[in-house]
Amino acid sequence: MKKFVVLLVVVAMTCISSMAFAASEVAVSGSLDIRGRNLNNLDLTDTAVDTTGGADTQERVRVNIDAKTGDTKAKITIENDWDTWGRFEADQGAGKLAVREAWVNFNLPGVPVNVNAGHQLLSLGNGWFFRSMKYGSDAWVLANVTGNNTAAFVNVKFAENTKTMSDDMDAYVLIDMIKLSDTAMAGINITDLKDRSGATKTDLQNIGLHYTGKVGPVALKAELDVQMGKNTTDATPAVGDNKFKGNQIVIEGKVPMGAVGVNFTIARGTGQDTTSTTAFADGYDITAYQNALDVDPHYTFMYEYLIPTAAGATHTGFSNTTALNLGASMAASKNVTVSADIWMLQATEELKDNSAGAAAADTTTDLGTEIDVKANWAMAENLSLNGTLGYFMPGAAYAGGTAANETGTDAAMGLQLVLGYKF
Repeated sequence: MKKFVVLLVVVAMTCISSMAFAASEVAVSGSLDIRGRNLNNLDLTDTAVDTTGGADTQERVRVNIDAKTGDTKAKITIENDWDTWGRFEADQGAGKLAVREAWVNFNLPGVPVNVNAGHQLLSLGNGWFFRSMKYGSDAWVLANVTGNNTAAFVNVKFAENTKTMSDDMDAYVLIDMIKLSDTAMAGINITDLKDRSGATKTDLQNIGLHYTGKVGPVALKAELDVQMGKNTTDATPAVGDNKFKGNQIVIEGKVPMGAVGVNFTIARGTGQDTTSTTAFADGYDITAYQNALDVDPHYTFMYEYLIPTAAGATHTGFSNTTALNLGASMAASKNVTVSADIWMLQATEELKDNSAGAAAADTTTDLGTEIDVKANWAMAENLSLNGTLGYFMPGAAYAGGTAANETGTDAAMGLQLVLGYKF
């Protein structure tokens, strides 16, 4: 940690000292977050010794350097991501000293096109297909604004792989957004994702429609994504191509009701049939919705963020998940806000029934229910304490049945407190 602090001081001093030579405006800002977590029973099987939980304290440091010379802007963010206390400066998981953002923004001379080039935080639509808001992506963004319309082209480099071969993973995106009013915007994005690494070549297209605005008193966000394209296997050309046929719809809303705000989410993402004996025959359709999301929480604190979803992994958004959420928030005092959400979760495609006593061929869509409670305390200017309590009650799709627990589902719980300071 000491080495990291010294490095930040050197970088900041270098930037400040360069101001006189570059005639630039330079600002240094950042944040320091300390979080404590206590996680219990993430494997959903209650045992005397829980090896899938535990408590830890972690620290994250971010330093932003923003520069502006005329119409040209640049930003560099250096981050040490969630370094666990007591590990003698060894990083935890993805924790590392790294560049989170490093981009330059400028207008092409004589052409009404703005360019943002470099490592940057990106999100398409409302962020349910592609979102890299935690670690960022290497990309070019070219945009033109004409009246209420914004058109853009984005090239994201996901993986270079072998530098001397055409085996990269790239995404090419066309975006068009229109400002409908001062409070509403709609847009379309068309993505062509190409992965040329390995024997299987992927060519996936995602067409996304999104809306953000107000419908009467309701602040509404809606997104519809439809996928097509195919996987081609060069090693076994006799095997038919796998065609992408996934889709998803996500509707989010907030309604003010006096001192209380009510929010809701209705979402459904297609899944893959894994229970049929012919589900994975040659040339089968890939009906599971494919997405590329970062590793931050997306909607629930336990399910999808810490516990694998019906798609078989964490951070998979609404792939093979049908979700219904109802929540409320209110200001408990001048400096304290609290909220509570209940999530009812179902698998879109049938999964094996893992409850105690279920037959081998039995299936279910029951994923369970989650309750999340959050509180934010603004302790002082730029200083806050945030708390999150998540309680996930898994359904029959999760294993863990015992004679003493006939439902086969043991609840998981997580508590997180984050002390944050921004400067």
